[in-house]
Amino acid sequence: MTNRIKSALLSLTLLSLALSLPAQQPAVANPTPSTAPPSQAGNGSWTAPPGSQITIDRRSGRYTITLPVQPIDGSAEQALRFADWDAHPYAGSGPYPATRQEPASLPTHTIYLPADLSKTPKLPIILWANGGCRNTSVEFTRFLGEIASHGYLVVAVGRSTIPFLVIRGSIAAVADQKDANGNLYVMMDASYMTKGLDWAIAENSRRGSPLFGKLDISKVATMGQSCGGPQAFTAAHDPRVTTVIALNSNFPTAAATGAPARPANSWTADKLTIPAAFFNGGPADSGYTGAETSYKALPTTLPALKASLTSVGHTGAYPMPELRYTNAVLAWLDWQLKGDTHATAMFSGPNCSLCKDSDWWIDSQNLP
Repeated sequence: MTNRIKSALLSLTLLSLALSLPAQQPAVANPTPSTAPPSQAGNGSWTAPPGSQITIDRRSGRYTITLPVQPIDGSAEQALRFADWDAHPYAGSGPYPATRQEPASLPTHTIYLPADLSKTPKLPIILWANGGCRNTSVEFTRFLGEIASHGYLVVAVGRSTIPFLVIRGSIAAVADQKDANGNLYVMMDASYMTKGLDWAIAENSRRGSPLFGKLDISKVATMGQSCGGPQAFTAAHDPRVTTVIALNSNFPTAAATGAPARPANSWTADKLTIPAAFFNGGPADSGYTGAETSYKALPTTLPALKASLTSVGHTGAYPMPELRYTNAVLAWLDWQLKGDTHATAMFSGPNCSLCKDSDWWIDSQNLP
C-alpha cells in the first residue's frame, strides 16, 4: 500500500459517526471545507453520517463519498410521498398558514401564498426554479409552503400535474421530453421566471384579483435549487429583481469554460450588482464546490452570504422541511425583502447564531 493511499485512508477514518439526517446525494470527490471565520474557530471539520459509502482509487488516492439516500429517485416510497404532497398543500409553521394554487391565468406556474390575505402585510415576491430544472415544484411543496407561511408570494415554475421526471445522466439530454399532455418534463428557459413576475405585477394592479394591492412589487427575489440556481441568476438580470439566492447550486462565472457554465451574454457572477446568497448542504452536496467558486467570483463590494448546513447534503433540507435550513433562508429574505435588519443576526455580527452551531459553516462579506 503506497503512502498516498495510507494518507487517504487515515483521513477517511476521521469521517466516522454522526450526522443524523440522511440526504440524497451523488458522490463527491475529495471535498475540502472552506476556511472558517474567526467566529467558527474549531468548526472546520465534517464527518460522514452512518451508512455513507466511501470509495478509494488505490492508484491516485482520490476518494468519493456517497451519502445515504432518502429515497432514491423513482422508488415506490418517493412516488407515495410525491402523491401525498400533490394532494395536500402545506400550511407551514409561520404566522400566515399557506396554501398552493394553480391559477388559470398562469397555466405554466404554481403559486404558494398565505391562504387568508386579509391578515397579511403586502407580500414580497419570490420567483422559484426547481431542482433538475423540472417543470414541477412537487418535491419542494413543503419548503415553499413554509416560506409562504411567513408572508411571501412564491411563484414557482411548473405544475403539480406534470410528472416528476427521474433523470439519469444529463438534464440537457431529456430537455425535449414531454408528458402525455405535451408538457415538457424539464423547463430550462429562465424567462419563465420573469413571466411569473409579469403575471404577479399585473395581478397586483388588476381590480377583482385576489392579489389586488396585496403585493410589494418593489421587493423581488429569484431563487432556485440545483439546476434552478443558474436559472435564478439568469432571471436576476432583470432590473426588477432585488436579490438572488442559489440553493445547492452556483452562478456562472467568467473563469468557467463552455456553455451553459458561461452564458453567451457574459452575464456572470462578477457582473452582479444585487445582494446574493448561497445555501447548501456542505461537502457532500454536489452544489458545494460550485457555490464556493461562485461566491469567490462575486464583486468584493457586494453584500453576500455563503451558508452550508453540513448535515443535509444536496436534497435533505426539503422533504420535512429542515427548519434550521429554511429559517436561515427566511432570515436572508426577511432582511432583503422586508427590511428586517435584526434578521441578519442569524448569520453575521458578534452574536451570529449560526456561527455558534457546529453544523453550519458561514462565510460572508459586507453584511451588517
